[in-house]
Amino acid sequence: MNVSQEQITEMLMSMHKQCEFFAHSVQYNPRDDTSFASWGSMLMHLSMVCEQQDEKKKYLKQAVEKLERALELNQESRTHEGELAVFSLGNALYFEFFLEKNDTKAETSLKAAKLKFEESMKREPSNVSYGQMLEQLDSAREQRKAAHEHLARLEGKTEEEKKIEIRTMQTQMLISVVDGNRKAVESDPTDPVPLSELAKSLFELSMLQMRDEARITLKEALDVCQKSISINSTESAVIWVRGVLRQAYGMVTSDTDEASKMKAEAKIDFEKVMNLETDSQKRDALKKEKELLEGTMMAWMDNITSLEVGTGIKSQKASTKSAQRSAPPPPKTSSASSSLSPGNKADNSGVLMVVGGVVLAAAAVWWFTRSKK
Repeated sequence: MNVSQEQITEMLMSMHKQCEFFAHSVQYNPRDDTSFASWGSMLMHLSMVCEQQDEKKKYLKQAVEKLERALELNQESRTHEGELAVFSLGNALYFEFFLEKNDTKAETSLKAAKLKFEESMKREPSNVSYGQMLEQLDSAREQRKAAHEHLARLEGKTEEEKKIEIRTMQTQMLISVVDGNRKAVESDPTDPVPLSELAKSLFELSMLQMRDEARITLKEALDVCQKSISINSTESAVIWVRGVLRQAYGMVTSDTDEASKMKAEAKIDFEKVMNLETDSQKRDALKKEKELLEGTMMAWMDNITSLEVGTGIKSQKASTKSAQRSAPPPPKTSSASSSLSPGNKADNSGVLMVVGGVVLAAAAVWWFTRSKK
């Protein structure tokens, strides 16, 4: 799935503006722990998305500092989205573990992350995401080793070979995320949050699939999303996700009547969410997110079309099958995560975005629904 540089730049600018807003907030009130926590969380996601290794480390270091400051001010501190600051700090340390090349330093970060996740569980034992992250630590070292092995395999390869390798990494990650979300749904089928997370991860996986496979994945995602809405019909974030899924399904289906129906229903979902939002600035942000989503989906369809021509489709199928056979479970974050665009020229430092989750491939979904628990 190809994401344009313009779309990437727009999202990065939006994240930088959020950071500036939180910086002004803490300047006005130096004891505003919520703004410190939100600032740190945003810096962490910025670290995941940016491509240069030096920038990644800089933003991650700042994220840890802001989150630690939030906890100094208030041990119960949360971000504006309601996520515990201590959990955000655990995620930042976990990402640091993957970025660090020195094994001894990486181990220190992993141990620190585990302590933060354990503390998060003590504060909110019923939170599914917190429990999943603790479970993830059991295979963390193997995941890090696999990630760095993937990076090593990129050295000396052509751009086309890099694209295939990166797509394999993306697919591996998302298969693991989907499997984890399925288990969370199985443990409590009446909880709308795991259902919503499963729907989002299925959407993200569909963005790496060919037309027929994507259609099946999106159909399942829509069914799962509808179950979440039937349990909690007032959650606007899930309605937004359903709109995203309907729009995507309308693009891959070969039935013209079904396509028109899905796109019309998607429009209704988006308008409903817009009308529920009373803050004019947030409505404007949602409009921009929808524009980004539409551009992303058009790029997705262009990519599918190009792969359907000639031998490209064979390479894609081989890549997907390889990923399904050998996928090591990659790290997850509590928010729907970030994906490297195979269309971008990837250097070895940029590829580590993969361990952060999926942001670019499903930017509009992530941006609106991140950590609303």
